[in-house]
Amino acid sequence: MNRLFFFDLFFIIFFGLFLILVISDFFLKLLGFVRKVMVDVYSYSVYSPVSKLDSFFTFFFLLMVCFLGFFSYSYCLLGMIEFTFIFSMISWLSTLFFFFSSEKFSVYLCKTGDFFFKSFVMSLIELVSEFSRPLALTVRLTVNVAVGHLIIDLLYYMLEFFFGNFFFWIFIMSIFMECFVFFIQSYIFSRLIYLYLNE
Repeated sequence: MNRLFFFDLFFIIFFGLFLILVISDFFLKLLGFVRKVMVDVYSYSVYSPVSKLDSFFTFFFLLMVCFLGFFSYSYCLLGMIEFTFIFSMISWLSTLFFFFSSEKFSVYLCKTGDFFFKSFVMSLIELVSEFSRPLALTVRLTVNVAVGHLIIDLLYYMLEFFFGNFFFWIFIMSIFMECFVFFIQSYIFSRLIYLYLNE
């Protein structure tokens, strides 16, 4: 019995070490792949089509999140400020890293021929403008989706109160209006990220 227990313990330790080596090699390959993708994305290449692709996938991701929240009879994730803030920070940081890796960054903060005080004030203004973008993206998306949801609900309940349950088309119209709000807000957010990438 003791020999069998020792063999089981030896086998568990051997199998655990094997899994650790396999998983660590997998994670090293995965980290190498992620690093290669990040170098390709944030390289100095001007011809990188990443901004259009990023905008396209951002649009469809936001649209999918909106519809999944709406058709599961739950509150939309983009109406929650925590999710929207994290998503806008990630999107803004990707544009900021792309900007830092470009050759325009050195020209952005210090322009030749300007006085020191003017350069200092303009740099502060540009930095405030740059760092206010994630907050503006968060507030714009959260407030517009939440207010659009509330207005559509109030309109539906008001029309239902006045006309009763007889008019089923009012419910269908409110669903289409809500989907239109989702479409517009997803497009605006992805378009702003696209514009930030192309500055």
